[in-house]
Amino acid sequence: MDRILILMSAADFSDAQTALYSARENAHNAAALSFGVTLETEPDDEAQSAMAALGQIQFLCPEQDAWRSMPELWQGESHVLMAHPAMRFTRGWDRALLKALRACPQTDQAQNILTGYLPVREDPLDAVCPVGADAFSVEGDLIFRHGTPLKYTTGAERGPFLHPDFAFGPAGFFRTMAEESGDPLFLRAFEAGWSLYTLNKPVIRLIWDLPVQPVHVSPEHPLCEEFEQLFGVDFRTGRLSAQSRRGMVNEELNFRMKVPLQVRLQEKWRLMNQERRQAAGKAPQPLCVTLYTADMPEETLRWLKRLAELKHLPLLTYADPVLLRKITDFLPNVMEFKARYMMELPVDAPQVLQTLSKAAILAKARDRELTHSHYIWLDADCVQFPLYHGTAYRWEQVCTDKIIIAMVNGEPDPTMFAVPDQLVLTLAREIEGRCLTYLNQRGDLPTESEMWKLIIREHPEWFQLQVTPVARQLFTRLTTES
Repeated sequence: MDRILILMSAADFSDAQTALYSARENAHNAAALSFGVTLETEPDDEAQSAMAALGQIQFLCPEQDAWRSMPELWQGESHVLMAHPAMRFTRGWDRALLKALRACPQTDQAQNILTGYLPVREDPLDAVCPVGADAFSVEGDLIFRHGTPLKYTTGAERGPFLHPDFAFGPAGFFRTMAEESGDPLFLRAFEAGWSLYTLNKPVIRLIWDLPVQPVHVSPEHPLCEEFEQLFGVDFRTGRLSAQSRRGMVNEELNFRMKVPLQVRLQEKWRLMNQERRQAAGKAPQPLCVTLYTADMPEETLRWLKRLAELKHLPLLTYADPVLLRKITDFLPNVMEFKARYMMELPVDAPQVLQTLSKAAILAKARDRELTHSHYIWLDADCVQFPLYHGTAYRWEQVCTDKIIIAMVNGEPDPTMFAVPDQLVLTLAREIEGRCLTYLNQRGDLPTESEMWKLIIREHPEWFQLQVTPVARQLFTRLTTES
C-alpha cells in the first residue's frame, strides 16, 4: 500500500483545516494518508480535537519551513505531497496522483516528481500550467510565470522548474530537499538527478493562485552550463529559451491530446446551432486578424501554426512579402503586409509603430472585408495552450456593442481585443491622434500599455473590460461559458 504524507505550513490549524479535511474526505484510500503541519500558533484544545479527527497527524510549532521539517514529520510514508491551505481536492485525487506519477517516463538515472501551477477554481481553462521562466530582474533574479496550460493532454510534460507549494513524489526526494543548501529547490532537484513533470490533470484546485517567488542563481554556479544545455536558461546573459518560458522541454508543441467524446459531440452540436443562427442573421459574424513579420521569433511561428489548425476560426493573416509562401503553406487567407497599413506618423521606429498600429491594421482589414459584425485582433502567439481543433467559438462572449479587452493586474492586455464594426475606424483614428500628441509633447511614442490606458481612461463608454488572472487568456472566453 502506498502511504502518502501530506505536508503543509499554516498560521494556525484553522487555516489548514479545510484543505486537510478536503484531502481526507476525497481520497480513494483515506486510511493511507497521514498529515504533517507546521504552525505559527500553538493549537488550543478545540484545534487539537479537530486535528485528532484527521487520524495520523503531527505538528511542529512555531512554524518552520515544511520542506526543511519533512524528516521530523515523516513516519516512513512512501510518498509525500507538499500542499497548501488554498488547495481543494477532487474525489480519488490520491489514486490519480500515483497513476500520473507512474505514467511519467522512467530512466535509470532519474526519478520523477509532479509539480506545476494548479488552476484556481474559476480558471476558464481548468488546466495545470508548468512553471515557466518569465524574465531576469535588474538584480539578476529569475522571475517565474504560468507556462503553457496542459489542456486535454494525455501525459505529464517534463520541465525545468518546481512549484514550492505543490510537489508530489517519493519520500526520498523530500528527504534530499530537506538537507541544508542555499540553492533553489529546482536546481537541487536537477543536481540530485530528479526529473520534474507538470501534472496533466487538475485533480487538485486552488481557492487563490499561488505565485512562485523569484530566485537568484549565481552565474558562476557549477551547474549553470549543464542546466542551460538542457533547458535553455542562461544565468550569465539572462537569455531564456522558448521552452523555458513555456516551462517544458517539448520544443515542437506536439502535445499528446485526447479530447473527451462528450466535448467533441458538444462542440459539433454548438457549431451546427451557431451556423443556423449566423445564416438567420442572429449571431455575430466576426473576422480575426493577425500579423506575422520577419522580425518575430520562430516560437511565434509555431504558435501561429497551432492557430491555423483551428477549423472554425475565421482568420486573416498579414505577413511580410518574403514570408507569404511560407505562411500560405498552412494558412489559406494570407495577405501581404505593407508599411502603409500602419499609422502615418513622422517617426522612424517601425517595430514600435507596428505594435501601436493593431487597430489601424484592423481598419485596413475592414476596408477589405466589409461584411463582418466585429473585427478581432489576435497576436500571432496569443493562444498558448492546446485547444481542440473542432471547437465552436462562443462569439457572443466577446462580440458585443463595446470594445472587449482583458485587464491583467490592472494593466491592459492587447494581445487580443474585439471591436464592433462601428467602432473600428473611430478607435484607429483616436489611437493615431493620441500617439501624434504624445510624439509632439514628449518627442517619442507611448508604450502600448500607456496608449491603451489613456484611451480607456478618456473613453470608458467604449469599453467592456474583462479581468483575467494571467496574460493571453481572453481567448478562453470563446471556448467556455460565461
